[in-house]
Amino acid sequence: MEDFTPEQIIGITNSYTNMARALNKFQVMHWPELTLEQQLDLNAYQNSLLNRGQDIYTRTIRPAFKSASEMSAIIRHATDEATLSLQRMNDPVVALNIGAITVALASYVSRSNMRGIQTALRELGDLLKMEAE
Repeated sequence: MEDFTPEQIIGITNSYTNMARALNKFQVMHWPELTLEQQLDLNAYQNSLLNRGQDIYTRTIRPAFKSASEMSAIIRHATDEATLSLQRMNDPVVALNIGAITVALASYVSRSNMRGIQTALRELGDLLKMEAE
């Protein structure tokens, strides 16, 4: 099992930070149409992603994988795709689902839970395909 390299950690942390920023921008742009509960959910997703990024960056958690470089690339790609989709999206429900799944992915990564990671990646991919149509 391999730990993430410092470069991989920075890449993952940046992806989580960019996703939190995209959720914040979505929240600001759609503020009037969001319910209080949706606003609170978006805030929680942002905080969770920033906390997971900080945990990995400070090595509070040390996830290990068979191929850390491959897993790092997969995580960054999925998170970056989710970030890009939020920038062109107008549907709050889909945005909330993308945020929730991305948070779940970050949680599974922190615990090296491969089954959870695969499920989150599949669900995120399905949601992004649906959003693109």
